[in-house]
Amino acid sequence: MYYKKIVCFLLSAAICTSASGQVSDVTVLDSFSGKFITAIRTHEKQQAYLVTHKTVFTAGESIWFRTFLLNAVSQKIKTTGSFLFVDLVNEKDSVLKMVILDAANLQLNSRIALPDSLSAGYYWLRAYTRQMAEGDTGSVCIKPIYVAGKTTGNNFTAPKINNNNAGNPPVITFYPEGGSIITGANCTVALQVNDKNGAPLNIAGYIKDSRDTVTARFTTNQYGLGKFDFEPSGYRKYSAFINWQGKEISYPLPAFNFFAGQLSVTKQPGGYKLRILLEDSVYSRDAVTYVTGICKDSLIFAGIGKGLYEVFVAGEKLPDGITTFYLFDKNFKILSERSVYTHDNSLHIKAATDKGIYGMRDKVTTSISVTDAGQHLVPSLIAISVIDTLLAAPGEQCNAHSKQAIDNMFLARNECLTDDETELMMLVRNNTYQTLSKNINKQTAADTDSLLYIKGTVFAEKNNEPAADKVLTLLSNSGSPILYTETTNDKGRFSFPVKNYADSTQFAIQVRNQNGRTENARIVIDNVAYPRLSTPVALKKYLPLQNATIKKYINTYYGDEAINWNPKEQLKPVTVKYTKKVNYNESKRVSTNSAILTSDDLNERNSVGNAVLKVGGMHLINGFLIINGLTAMKSPDAGSEPLLLVDGAQVSGIADIGESSPVMGYLNSLNPKDIDFIEILKGGDGANYGVRGGNGVILINLLSSRRDINLNGNNLKIFYAKGLSNPVLFPNDDYPQKKVKPTTPDDNRSTLFWNGNFLTGDAGNAMLTFYTSDIPATYKVTITGITIHGDFIYKTITFQSK
Repeated sequence: MYYKKIVCFLLSAAICTSASGQVSDVTVLDSFSGKFITAIRTHEKQQAYLVTHKTVFTAGESIWFRTFLLNAVSQKIKTTGSFLFVDLVNEKDSVLKMVILDAANLQLNSRIALPDSLSAGYYWLRAYTRQMAEGDTGSVCIKPIYVAGKTTGNNFTAPKINNNNAGNPPVITFYPEGGSIITGANCTVALQVNDKNGAPLNIAGYIKDSRDTVTARFTTNQYGLGKFDFEPSGYRKYSAFINWQGKEISYPLPAFNFFAGQLSVTKQPGGYKLRILLEDSVYSRDAVTYVTGICKDSLIFAGIGKGLYEVFVAGEKLPDGITTFYLFDKNFKILSERSVYTHDNSLHIKAATDKGIYGMRDKVTTSISVTDAGQHLVPSLIAISVIDTLLAAPGEQCNAHSKQAIDNMFLARNECLTDDETELMMLVRNNTYQTLSKNINKQTAADTDSLLYIKGTVFAEKNNEPAADKVLTLLSNSGSPILYTETTNDKGRFSFPVKNYADSTQFAIQVRNQNGRTENARIVIDNVAYPRLSTPVALKKYLPLQNATIKKYINTYYGDEAINWNPKEQLKPVTVKYTKKVNYNESKRVSTNSAILTSDDLNERNSVGNAVLKVGGMHLINGFLIINGLTAMKSPDAGSEPLLLVDGAQVSGIADIGESSPVMGYLNSLNPKDIDFIEILKGGDGANYGVRGGNGVILINLLSSRRDINLNGNNLKIFYAKGLSNPVLFPNDDYPQKKVKPTTPDDNRSTLFWNGNFLTGDAGNAMLTFYTSDIPATYKVTITGITIHGDFIYKTITFQSK
């Protein structure tokens, strides 16, 4: 609902005394409102949100996630930024994994693979841009996850939080409705009670005046929020009293401001009543005030009044989300503000499965629709997860919050909030106009991030001095062909402005002199300067997990022996000494079930490709490298070949002339003397690397002394650069034909479905299908996203599998 017109409310004959005065006031308000909205839309800042398919994991699993980079006020998807970073940090705030996402092209869904050696405990995913990391950490999204151990020794332990409040009374913050207490009128005051660590406290108390008269009582809820109503006198002082550890403690209420104005809101059938009050020092019957209502970046209400007055706002006219009403004096100085929250007015989300109860490996069909008030379908971008409710972390969204977290996303995701609880949160939400004013005055620099530029220094081979005036050629055939030419400066420096390439892209640099002849030279590539972010303490939360939940999860998905392990009943450890000499770095081996090709094995063959073909189960079929047992053997192509990684970085092979196989073409281009060992993963081990990994994985581990030299001859410096994360499809199991159920369960997925980039259109309900596993459970379907208009989407449904 956008700004179109201004309304002057004829509240009484005394409000608009002349037509000319009325037109003048409307013109002034019209001008201010237009400038206000324009400034908000022009200087909006960024804000990140992040959704994961679940919150409890085990080491070796992958975290599938979807990020949303939004304009903080309009909540519409932002496409002007370049990069969005998502990383995983531990309790010490050390970065364990990082991926870079392409926000400009909306490639914001990916995954992070948890190392097999990761210890049990709490970790946090962080989503942020460089701008957030360097100057706006409040807009960073911090999401807690828990990694469970598979043995009792690594079992769940609650976070250690010092809850010793001895000698530390609670902290009480008061929030008068509208920002100020108005004397001589009935006023509402909200309050928030926390302990010294910021945890909410459920506590009771009362209000007394300076004559020791109790004028009101209050009780806070699970969020530490409460309120009371009273009619203060300007000649008395008031304090709140609580009983804490056997002692009565008092807290003075905010001092009266006799030059204040107040905008209060009362919910009524069909809408809201706005009451405008002015203190005696500023009150007069002809005192002009202006009221504007802002929802996101749109003006949805405007009015003019004089003196003391009331205005009714129809609820159906308010869009979904938080609307904040601002009261200004005649000079547009802010006097008061008050927020309200509405939902289901302009957006309706429906989701349903075709049945309520399913069998094992049964097909589930789910329909999803997002419509507006006129039942028209609204195109939306959503993330969908289907997980065992055991892992849904009950209460995750309904735990304690900070005042800064009360936004549309927080409220949309909290289905457990009552209307009274939401109303209390609106009362403590204040000072938003000051925040908007800061954003308006802050100019945002254009994003000129050169993060992905290939930079470095060339050194002469003979004297190891910086080589000036050398002509460099950068090329790559991974993905879109890349070809750049650059000349080194007097310090041997070069920079290739490559702005967009996939993670682990293979590059080659060739050095020539001014006469065009190739030269041998040492090339040192600069390390990438990633933004550094210290996790804001206020945003770092813990999941409200219980030990019993973790034990049940391990017992259900990893077997009874993982939980019932008792160290007193175990045999004494036995040390086994191997007599076979290992001639490779065994610490880099991923699986004990894999096939290994050592340097000796590789040197016995005239090519790396031939050595790989000698491994059992490896075949060339129609010119493509295939691992036994795959359905792709019926009609193999390049997509049927194993995944190829060099030192953990994914690479794309290029078929040589006369060859069909890109993988074989790449393997045959390698020098066996540069390789420490090759590991080949099959079956379930390979499936851990995603959909392509289901075809098998070939892991090439280079000798450390060979990583900074010309690997392929022809004076080429070959290297792999960390670039943008490639979207990876979640490996959904498919049972198209009815099969006999196995006697032993082997499909023990806790996540039945995930899609972080699901689009709903305007041509009909969106449909998706997936299959249940062999684990009987109650499953939760969670739908999270945003519409093209900037409205948040959150919907959950459940079904059973028996």
